[in-house]
This record gives sequence, structure tokens and C-alpha cells, in this order.
Amino acid sequence: MNILYVEDNKINAMVMDKMLSKNNANVILAENGSQALKVVKDQRLDLILVDINLGLNQMDGCELLQRFKKLDLLNNIPVFAVTAYAMPGDKQRFINIGFDNYFSKPVNFDKLLDVISTIRNNLDTKQMT
Repeated sequence: MNILYVEDNKINAMVMDKMLSKNNANVILAENGSQALKVVKDQRLDLILVDINLGLNQMDGCELLQRFKKLDLLNNIPVFAVTAYAMPGDKQRFINIGFDNYFSKPVNFDKLLDVISTIRNNLDTKQMT
């Protein structure tokens, strides 16, 4: 399973990479939206995880999602917000923007891995048919 994680914080990126890699995922890291757009064009992906705050003077995760959609690059690839925004209403706000799911930081890896397992099972089923 190929997962793109867009995250400007190197420690957060490293932790996510280790957790997902231990669970048989190929993690591709991008530090900003520009790198992510290149990866999406060049790689076959099964899931995209996007931090919302991607650094000063950088496009944020919401703008990146909109660029993915404008370029028609998603091709039914789920995109999850992974963010420190954890106030009441934030989850619904990000779902309304167009993210398929939302995880607040610190990420509950058991819940994330459950969702990834469901995606993986759906991919396996599609490949069998």
C-alpha cells in the first residue's frame, strides 16, 4: 500500500513513517504542497495524509486538497486531514472542505491503522475482481 504523507515537521513525518512502515505500508514523504503535487503526478497512491499547517509562506493542506481536485489527480484516492486542529467542530469543517477523514494530533494510531486496514481490504477485493 502506497501512502503519501504531507508534513513539514520532520519529527512528525518520521514517527508516521515508522508506524506505517511497520504495518507494511510504503510511505512517501513530502514536506510541502509543491512536493506533494509532484508525487501525486508520478506515483501510484492508495492514500494521502495531509497536515493542515505546512509552514509559513506555504500552501496549507486545505489549499493542497483543492489543487488535487482541480487537477483531477485523486482518482478515488482517499485524502485524510492529519492536524493539530482539535477543537469542537474542526472535524466537520475539514470533512466539509472535502477531506475523506480526519485525525487530530497526536494521532491515535490504532484508529488510523483500522481505517487503513479497511482501505487495504477494499483494494485487495478490487484486485481480485
